[in-house]
Amino acid sequence: MNLKINLMIRFFMILVVSIFLGNCQSKKQNRDEISSLVINNLLNGVADRNKSLVVMEVADLGGSFTGTCYDSFQLNGGNVGSTAYFNTPPGGAGGALNTNIKKYAVSTSSCSDLGFASGTNFGSTSQRPNPDDMFTFKMFTCDPNNNPCAKSAITAAGF
Repeated sequence: MNLKINLMIRFFMILVVSIFLGNCQSKKQNRDEISSLVINNLLNGVADRNKSLVVMEVADLGGSFTGTCYDSFQLNGGNVGSTAYFNTPPGGAGGALNTNIKKYAVSTSSCSDLGFASGTNFGSTSQRPNPDDMFTFKMFTCDPNNNPCAKSAITAAGF
């Protein structure tokens, strides 16, 4: 009985969200990706425990890496999980873009916990599927010359 009620509640939520998003979409902009992020978070029913998205790339044959870490994802003032962004093409397509040279992964640690130094607020219109949306995040970097990547960041990416 509880299963039927739970399914009915989820169906009702999907219907309400679909109607809301259908009425709010701009005719000029393609908002499918950002809508997917929001719907994915609503339907999962479980809080995203991942705090960051880590992208690491082999810099040279000596074992050095360059990396980027993203956290603090927000859409119009509300938190968006890093897993939802990771599952979109800009975020690494759920790891489908991983190679032996470059890897994308989500982590339960924040970027600063992984050894990345000072994040920069990001969110220019080039990162927003719809420039009217306030889609922002923090970006952290590491590289062999200025701020070497920590072992924890390299491991978190899957190397």
